[in-house]
Amino acid sequence: MVPIQEVDFHTDKKIFYKLHIISPTRTAPFFTEVFVYDSEFNPPFVSTVTFHQQFQDSKAAFAYALSWVDGYSKKHGYTVNQINNPCNCEFLSQADQQQSVQSAGLKIQVKVNGA
Repeated sequence: MVPIQEVDFHTDKKIFYKLHIISPTRTAPFFTEVFVYDSEFNPPFVSTVTFHQQFQDSKAAFAYALSWVDGYSKKHGYTVNQINNPCNCEFLSQADQQQSVQSAGLKIQVKVNGA
């Protein structure tokens, strides 16, 4: 099984993103993809966004995807209001994610397993 870390992002408009941070070897390089479920469109919009670049650490991968999620949300008038790691933290700790979230200017508490 390929090691993966899932991070869920929710918005005030019930838009849902699922970030995957992937590393087949558990070390660099890291890859990311984001699944987008946007129910504001009719019919609802579902897409996978794959970033065609490699990251030397999981923190850089997370920060890049976080920036994309925040930018997409703002472009469409949404606000990210929840971040949760539903399956623990395979690569990037809650504290490191929180630091990236704060650096991005977001005032959200990163959760792990909903807590």
